[in-house]
Amino acid sequence: MELMKIRLILLLTSLVLCSACGPQQVKGQPPFIGISSLSMQESSLSAKLDIRNINDVELDIDAIDIKLRVRDVELTHYVNDFKLTVDPNTTEEVSLDELPDINARQQLMELESGVVSSLPFSLEGRVHTARDGYLTFKNQGHLYPVPGRPGQFRSASSRAREQR
Repeated sequence: MELMKIRLILLLTSLVLCSACGPQQVKGQPPFIGISSLSMQESSLSAKLDIRNINDVELDIDAIDIKLRVRDVELTHYVNDFKLTVDPNTTEEVSLDELPDINARQQLMELESGVVSSLPFSLEGRVHTARDGYLTFKNQGHLYPVPGRPGQFRSASSRAREQR
């Protein structure tokens, strides 16, 4: 009888340990938001942003606040109630159109003309979800002109830091 109790305890202990070592579900992490393209026309700046959900659960965004800066100049600041569901481990693209100020236009014109070869940028902000509240993100990278396409820019970025 004593041997049966020991075996039962060992069996239960091993089950608990196995379940603790099983795969963990990623959730509550901020999305990775990057620039997929940026274009400057006479009077507007258009940006396409990729919102990538790195979680293993849906990300139901109901508000967004994004600031895009080059050097220390704000290109755009977008704040909006924004309904978007991003499925687990997928990416959705969002388009923004803004009127940049003269300082922002000057930065992009220098990049387009070749005065500078790249522009460092930061993309920071937060999204709000009902499940997790505010999820803060910050990405940094560089903008480059797209050869043969005036007013078109591409980016290379990485996640700089994330906070809750």
